Amino acid sequence: MGKLDNKVAIITGASQGMGASHAKLFVEEGAKVAITDINAEKGNALADELGDNVIFIKQDVSSEDDWKNVIAETVDKFGKLDILVNNAGISFNKSLADITTDDYMKIFKINQLSVFLGMKYAAE
Repeated sequence: MGKLDNKVAIITGASQGMGASHAKLFVEEGAKVAITDINAEKGNALADELGDNVIFIKQDVSSEDDWKNVIAETVDKFGKLDILVNNAGISFNKSLADITTDDYMKIFKINQLSVFLGMKYAAE
């Protein structure tokens, strides 16, 4: 038995890097997983690699409508939601003086607003 048998998880930013590693481990431990990302090509490839207990859903984590869709698709496919991993995040390799207001708002939306939205809709 795995530590996550009969659990359903959503992992954001999961088409590569840490999110993909989390998804692989969750599946190994028995979870069913919805992986999300804006990179559909890599996300679909990873879902195919991980098998029947994984679905990929394209998501802009800063979009309230996308969150509603991700939750609905996950529950529709797997019947429930137990775990949310708010993994998606970005950074800029610029000095503070070179970061624009648009850069900052993008960081805020992906690194902070998305966490709030995820918790808000997953809690339902």
